[in-house]
Amino acid sequence: MTKKIVKIIGVEEHVVFPDLFARLEQESHAWNVFTARTQATTVGLAKIRSTTVGEQRLKDMDDSGVAMQVLSTVGAVNSTHCPKHDPKEGVRLARDINDAMKAAVDTNPTRYKAFAELPFHEPEEAIKELHRCVKELGFLGAMLSGSVCGNGRYLDSPEFDAVLSAFEELDVPLYLHPGVPPKAVWDTYYKIQDKPVLSAAFGLAGWGWHSEVAIHLLRLALSGTLDRHRKLKIIVGHQGEMMPPMMHRFDTIYNPPAAFGLERPVTEMLRSQVWVAISGFFSIPPTMTLIATWGVDRVLFANDYPFVAADKVQDYIRRLGDMVSPLDLEKICHRNAESLLRLES
Repeated sequence: MTKKIVKIIGVEEHVVFPDLFARLEQESHAWNVFTARTQATTVGLAKIRSTTVGEQRLKDMDDSGVAMQVLSTVGAVNSTHCPKHDPKEGVRLARDINDAMKAAVDTNPTRYKAFAELPFHEPEEAIKELHRCVKELGFLGAMLSGSVCGNGRYLDSPEFDAVLSAFEELDVPLYLHPGVPPKAVWDTYYKIQDKPVLSAAFGLAGWGWHSEVAIHLLRLALSGTLDRHRKLKIIVGHQGEMMPPMMHRFDTIYNPPAAFGLERPVTEMLRSQVWVAISGFFSIPPTMTLIATWGVDRVLFANDYPFVAADKVQDYIRRLGDMVSPLDLEKICHRNAESLLRLES
């Protein structure tokens, strides 16, 4: 085991259950894009390691000094992408994924926790499943990847108000993870003729899906949804999904807030209700920008395992330790996560 500089909890660490994954609609835009992305040689090792929570994952955690992973499903496609002719299959699939995730956590409950998969396309069922996962399975919250059904339905729509209230009632966070941009957006912005693998890289991890999360989060702020749900806690990853450098711009453009029907400045909403995970962006300059704009108390560690190699963790932590105080390093690596997720320190 690597000698640890500090305890580390990773809040965005992925696992996939191939048999369940195969039940998704496999001729959809999202599926085709995701399939193209997995053809890239850079994700070959991740494809293998994403399917296990056994010895290899634990070895990678030990070697990188990670004490705990909060598991979640792979994000490009999810249970809201089930066949259109049978929306209830998404409800069944979400429940089956969560049962499989619970079994994975139970293989080593001191090293693994989990975020739930929810059928957001069926809001009443999503509420039931969130309650089950938190109260019966011991999950720490839930994750949504991209827009609901991948077609541009975002959580600022009033149909999701009751779901967001359930997160407030249970006092657990909602993790907004990237997903495949809607097809109309994809075809306009990201599709490069005759280059499906390059298009997938551009539209997903190479740019597009980070923008998708930023748009989703800004919609929640600008629509008044965060004002209606002031106890809602949100996590976004990848060092803020390109938003930290824009915080000053938000203060400039959406000012005064009342002129836009807002009760608070956009940056106040973001800083008070949103936590930001590193998610494998192991670069110090964006981290320092994140700390300066969002505040160190809102920064969480995440490896984004297995899509970012675990052997990069300790070098990043050492370099970060040269830039922040020991207490702030502890906050980023574990204390903020323990507070937000109500984990024992």
